[in-house]
Amino acid sequence: MCSMFTCEHGGPCSGKCVDLALLVLRVVAAAIFIFHGYGKLFGAPGIEGVTGFFGSLGVPAAGIAAWVVALLEFAGGIGLLLGILVRPLAALFAIEMATAFFLVSRALPKGDLELALFGISLALALAGGGAFALMRGKSKAMHNGKEMAG
Repeated sequence: MCSMFTCEHGGPCSGKCVDLALLVLRVVAAAIFIFHGYGKLFGAPGIEGVTGFFGSLGVPAAGIAAWVVALLEFAGGIGLLLGILVRPLAALFAIEMATAFFLVSRALPKGDLELALFGISLALALAGGGAFALMRGKSKAMHNGKEMAG
């Protein structure tokens, strides 16, 4: 079993510990994205509100952009939660959060959520979904000279 800094083999945290960490990142990010996507699609502010907001920021094709962002957050958040297409979805979320940070927040602490979600998304885009994802990548990682599934 994993402790805070070492795994069952006594070495640095890897293997199951990393897979658990990736699961936590996926679940937390997915919950936030699904919640915000749901509001854009079915609640407040709704697509009309998002379209108006994007228009006020000067986003081109604000109506289309609102639908793309809302669907990415809701459906993509579900994919992230389940571990389906984690790397491409996380890359899209990283792009979305970087854009949101620079278009809307522009500074900390106002943009702390966007910055945190950017970091989580970038980490997932680089690492993948881990062993607890429904679609696992074919990448292999090395630990103590031994190959292990990633």
